[in-house]
Amino acid sequence: MARRITRKTPHEGLEKRPAAKKQLVGRELLDAIDESPDFHDPYSELNLYLSQKVKREMRHCSNSKKWSPQLQADLLHKITPEFQERFPKYRLGICALKKTWEKVQFFSAQIQEQKEALTQDGKLNIPFFIKENLKTATRLQNTCHLHPCHYAQQLAVKMSECIAVVDGIRPKLDQLTRTIWSLQRHLIPKLPPEHFKSPYDENEKVDKLIVKAILEITARHPEISQAELSFHVQKRLIQLQHITATYSPNQMKKMLSALYADQCHYLNQRMERTLERIPYPTAKCLKGQLAAIALDNPYLGPEQVTEDAFAAFEKATIALADLEEVEIERKIQNWTIQSDMLLRWIRLNETSALYKEIETIWKEKKDLSETAQEVQKQFLVKYPRTIGFAKELETHMWIYLKYFWYTKTFEEKTATYDRLIKWHKELLKSQNLSPHEIIEKIEKLCKKRIPLMPFNRARTQTILFTEEEEYSY
Repeated sequence: MARRITRKTPHEGLEKRPAAKKQLVGRELLDAIDESPDFHDPYSELNLYLSQKVKREMRHCSNSKKWSPQLQADLLHKITPEFQERFPKYRLGICALKKTWEKVQFFSAQIQEQKEALTQDGKLNIPFFIKENLKTATRLQNTCHLHPCHYAQQLAVKMSECIAVVDGIRPKLDQLTRTIWSLQRHLIPKLPPEHFKSPYDENEKVDKLIVKAILEITARHPEISQAELSFHVQKRLIQLQHITATYSPNQMKKMLSALYADQCHYLNQRMERTLERIPYPTAKCLKGQLAAIALDNPYLGPEQVTEDAFAAFEKATIALADLEEVEIERKIQNWTIQSDMLLRWIRLNETSALYKEIETIWKEKKDLSETAQEVQKQFLVKYPRTIGFAKELETHMWIYLKYFWYTKTFEEKTATYDRLIKWHKELLKSQNLSPHEIIEKIEKLCKKRIPLMPFNRARTQTILFTEEEEYSY
């Protein structure tokens, strides 16, 4: 019988093809990088290295130069030796090199069209790109299929790819998404916070400390810039850490008791000696916490007020413990870029005596300045025990008044950003300014306090002088 000859099928031939993409160097086989998972990860060390090398070479031959055999040969000659040393298990292939070139060329072309795309040191200007992309967020419509934060995540991914190519660093995608979402959410109409909770919302114990500091500082300094605000919030947290680390629980309670007694004018000799030993910055910080409790609950006795104040400092100690400084700074940045708009996304104590007083008087006055004056006058008459905290009363009154404005005086469909614009228009009423002057002042203030938020003059004019929106009570 004749011997049967078996022919290779096309499939068998394909199985051996990958071996053709390997190159023998000494006794080792090197894999072509375009088959490597690292090459398909835009944030891998391999990709970051290649992008930076190609970007550097591109400067010598113009970004507009088309791919050619000569360019290919030049790049392989210049990059291969160092590449082989950095990644000895891989072989730099033509296909991978061309893809990297095209990617760098694409992002470079986009950046060249924007004057502010790069910082002075040549890095990607992240705040600029966030601001530019948020201009389209106002036109987004909510759907039943996608959460609004999906846009923030998509934008963060696109920006991260650009960061990897231009700056050659691995971006922190989650942090970038949180930053974008913290701004985007204020631009979307029909977005009730309770119904649109996002995995990018921040609500840890330290976040509450940061927000509390922001509210108090902005109530005292309503035109403070975002950069200054960030600095003072960080300073406040450092002070909290210093106080809780310096004094024992017993010392803290004694100081709080002496300070409260001083405000209520029933100091004894022992308390006076304690009071004399308290440094001014410490006394100011402790008194601020006592005031917050006394103004919310003016019927509480001295012991309960000091006990609650001490408990607040204990919670602060726990919140700040074992938290890295870099993470605290990131959180401060994310909250301060929102300015007063954050008031719509938090919840304050609506059972507070001060809040209820504001709510009552607002319904009668319906004017910010008149409400503020009347609340300060009537509250001290109703609760004479709080007279020692008259200065702090003004601060907390503005906090609660702003909170009431952002959460209670608009229909749900009104975006938070629009509420901020109308808040400033109300504050400018007494100055008898023209519409143009009002917009000029608001634009200047917005650029100072919310620098990452795009300002649209046409939209602002519509918000302030065209739309008629009913207050809801």
